[in-house]
Amino acid sequence: MTKTPMQVYPAADALDRQIATMLADDARLSFRKIAADLGVTEGTVRGRVKRLQASGLLKLTPIVDIAGGAGGGTDNTHHLLFVTIKCASGHLEQVRDRLLEMPMLRALYDANAAHRLIAIVLLASLEQAAEITNAVIAQDGIREVESEIVLQTIKYNAAIAPIATLEDFERNAAADRGEIQP
Repeated sequence: MTKTPMQVYPAADALDRQIATMLADDARLSFRKIAADLGVTEGTVRGRVKRLQASGLLKLTPIVDIAGGAGGGTDNTHHLLFVTIKCASGHLEQVRDRLLEMPMLRALYDANAAHRLIAIVLLASLEQAAEITNAVIAQDGIREVESEIVLQTIKYNAAIAPIATLEDFERNAAADRGEIQP
């Protein structure tokens, strides 16, 4: 099995993180407003955002804000479904790889419990909950599946959406082992 080389990201400094944080809070902020708030030029902000995007450290994507509608009972409501998947011993990676191929899963996490994954699904209707749960249960190597629908959103911050990927963790581990430069 050939291993692909890990991408090494350029270092991000405090200004990069401040810009990214401001855009995470409100992606519609103008570069002019960000520059004024941070005491730098608009060109500096534009250049930093361009560099962060080119390197893969910053992605500006639309995020569905489910907080206003989850469990609200209107036709435009999106429902959030959490699916906990308990895998048979030795099947975690195989199950994870198959679940990653399911487009309806918006996020998939390896939980701290042994052989357990947590999937997050954004539903357009409650009927989809059973369909998705059944599709997950049908996968080989799964011992048990539990689904929970969010009834009420207490606090939600869309800026926390995918923070890190498996590749990020692998890259950091390789850097810790001295295999690549951080």
